Amino acid sequence: MRIIKILLVALCAFVVILTTIYFWGKQSAQTPKTILTHVYKEHEIRADSTIFLMTYNIGYLSGMTNNMPTKPEEKLFSDNLNLLKQKLNGELPDLICFQEIDYGSQRSFRVNQHDSIANLFYPWSVCAINWNKRFVPFPYWPPSVWFGQVLSGQSIMSKWELEHPQRMELPKVKSKPFFYNDFYLDRLLVTSMVKHPVRDFIMMNLHAEAFDTITRNQQLEIVYQHFKAESLKYPVILAGDFNATPQSDEPGIHLFLNDSTIGCAVTPQVGKPATYPSENPEERIDYIFFSKKDFIEITGKVDTSYGTISDHLPVTTRLKYLR
Repeated sequence: MRIIKILLVALCAFVVILTTIYFWGKQSAQTPKTILTHVYKEHEIRADSTIFLMTYNIGYLSGMTNNMPTKPEEKLFSDNLNLLKQKLNGELPDLICFQEIDYGSQRSFRVNQHDSIANLFYPWSVCAINWNKRFVPFPYWPPSVWFGQVLSGQSIMSKWELEHPQRMELPKVKSKPFFYNDFYLDRLLVTSMVKHPVRDFIMMNLHAEAFDTITRNQQLEIVYQHFKAESLKYPVILAGDFNATPQSDEPGIHLFLNDSTIGCAVTPQVGKPATYPSENPEERIDYIFFSKKDFIEITGKVDTSYGTISDHLPVTTRLKYLR
């Protein structure tokens, strides 16, 4: 009988601890989910008809350790941030869409990576938070990496004025239990109007589901329909991490690749040039799409010179207005 009582007490204590961690870990920092920032600075603004842009999943500057059961040292993050600044300073895109950028997470030593970049180079920027938790049980081992505020998301940085930012949450993974989605990041489509000297256009920044194929295809179909609807009114550029390869049989990515009205920067050929993993690229999962009635691509590339700042490589393109 005494053993049974001890076991019951232990079980109750375990339930209390789990419940406490669950509700404590779900709590978010009191931060708006979408922030539009204008930093005044003297800045040369080109008035020609071209747009030089980049999409880059920087994996919160954790290099090849992203999604691995390790806890990198602060020097890795600071070195990667400095290298990224140097690279951008050399050939600065007019716009950048970042995915997996941290806004002061404990995992990246409380550095606001968005501000560190935007305050140097871009007068206009939008940050959209998709992960704001105190407890993140991923990677699944060791438990020591689960604790600490994660504040992360997607950013759009621009030399031109940004207006009307919107944060669209995409469907969650329905096959997972509720507590999985409670601690998982929101998959987002982030949009903003760009006040280009030639003509305003809509910039879209996507980070699609990585692990569940059904959910990813649902998300990409929603984004495709949104792209098509907006392109009837404005020029549209969509950039981001789609987590889908051209050689796959997934219908979501082929909605974009097979649509004759949509252009794909750095057109993939049998999945090449690849963007992931950066150390030995094998898969193309990062893209820039655009409305072909409005733009034509002049040049574009997957930029391998960024090395292993992230586990992804950036895609860059120069687009030109057709009219």
